[in-house]
Amino acid sequence: MVRPLICFVTAAIALAGDTSKSVTWTGWFSDAGCATGRANSGNFTPTSPECAKKCIKDGTPAVFISETAKAIFIVQDYPDVLDDLGYRIEIQARVNESAKTIQIDKVKRLEPVKLSCGGEK
Repeated sequence: MVRPLICFVTAAIALAGDTSKSVTWTGWFSDAGCATGRANSGNFTPTSPECAKKCIKDGTPAVFISETAKAIFIVQDYPDVLDDLGYRIEIQARVNESAKTIQIDKVKRLEPVKLSCGGEK
């Protein structure tokens, strides 16, 4: 009786620690440096794809800017992030809102990013 109880308690603790939820959102990939500054001012719009690509290659974490959630999330384990820079996208993903991380399951490109001189869409 003790062994099944231990297994149940262990599984319950593991599930309690998993606060991820499945979402379908629209937004853009960027780098944490550019996106964080913009998000802090309430601006959840695309950033320069060229700048983001350089920053990500230089080691800045990739993020997803969610226009749906009005938040940014650090992208975990998505190797095609550089290829999808420069597009407004729809994603299916698992998000951990408390950790501010996102695991991408599927990406659909919607349209290319069009920036004006000021960096706004």
